[in-house]
Amino acid sequence: MEPSSLKNTDRIQVIDALRGFALIGIIVAHSSGQFLAGPSPATYNILFSPLDKWVNDLGTYLTFGKFFTIFSFLFGLSFAIQMDNAAKAGRSFAGRTRWRLVILFAIGFIHSLFYSGDILRIYAVLGLLLIVVRRLPNWAILMLGTLLVLNAPLLVGRLTSVNAPPPTAAQVEASQKEGAAFARMAEEGYRIKSSGTLADVITMNAREGLISTLFFQLFTGRLFITFGLFLLGLYVGRKRYFTDSPAHRQFFRRLFISSGLMAVVSTTVAILTGGVTLGPPTPGWQGVINLTAFDLHQASLSAFYVAAVTLLFWQTKAQFLRSLVAVGRMGLTTYLCGTAFGVLVFLGYGLGQIGKLGMTTSVGLGLAFFALQIPFSNWWLSRYQFGPVEWLWRSLTYGKAQPWRKKARLNQSSELLTAE
Repeated sequence: MEPSSLKNTDRIQVIDALRGFALIGIIVAHSSGQFLAGPSPATYNILFSPLDKWVNDLGTYLTFGKFFTIFSFLFGLSFAIQMDNAAKAGRSFAGRTRWRLVILFAIGFIHSLFYSGDILRIYAVLGLLLIVVRRLPNWAILMLGTLLVLNAPLLVGRLTSVNAPPPTAAQVEASQKEGAAFARMAEEGYRIKSSGTLADVITMNAREGLISTLFFQLFTGRLFITFGLFLLGLYVGRKRYFTDSPAHRQFFRRLFISSGLMAVVSTTVAILTGGVTLGPPTPGWQGVINLTAFDLHQASLSAFYVAAVTLLFWQTKAQFLRSLVAVGRMGLTTYLCGTAFGVLVFLGYGLGQIGKLGMTTSVGLGLAFFALQIPFSNWWLSRYQFGPVEWLWRSLTYGKAQPWRKKARLNQSSELLTAE
């Protein structure tokens, strides 16, 4: 969702390149989990070799959560640019944006029927909240965004739990029952995804998909982090940091160094205090330090990636990054095509390879598919103004089919040149 009516073309391109870069990490993350997008049974294992173990560990620290972080940040940044463009053109912003987000939720809901890991519904709901707070002053946007990105709500809970009394026998029993129920749910979900029909998967996802997604988002704090990233994107958009200038290059150089140092320190602390696990945290202060260090690791490494890509794009020819501009411009199409690839390869109603391929092969297939999307996106946007899904989203937003081919749009206004 990136407006292209800005006068500074480089700004548009670097943002789209960042979005394309984020999409690489997203398909790697999804492929490493074989598009299961849910709890796995105790018997599930795809680490068939030392190489699989190495790829898994490397992916955990270098990709897990980082690229959705960038993707979410860019959502808030695009929101700020669109709001600014609407103000300059004297157009209504809030009403049309609400409708666009309703359409995004509908697209996400359809997507979620096939893939329970859909994030578009969460983006749509949090986007509505972003409209509410959009007029807050910059200092408030920055402070609130930073606190949420650092997972402050869960940090408070962690600190409170340190001095909590030990659980009673009744609480332990209740927890064991909940754990057993969760294990049964994981077994059943995996059975349906690995061997069920398309109708079985759609039925399960329609019944449980949103609840499971919200549970994961709240349990990990990602719901708070995502909205914090929206806010930081809004702040950066207001400050116009992605306009190429000597001052902004210097800003990203400083961010590159500071975030890189923070990533090294926080990653080291996370490893030394227990590593990374999605299971119950280590009790006491060690668990608090471990989880907090990992939150810092996620945020700082993501910032490091953003700074590195931005500087490379501005300061070098970086042909690979420039080839990602088209991928980023049609990011919604790319994201959904990645899902189509994944579910058809791994889930039972497709080729049913979930649990049968190793981690390395799974990630390799995901990267191979993404590599095909790069020339396709560049070919497509050499002929059309929008990606297919972006065109549909835009047409539904305006209530009529939008001109699509480039030759039909040469005389259109800058408003109609806004890329979704």
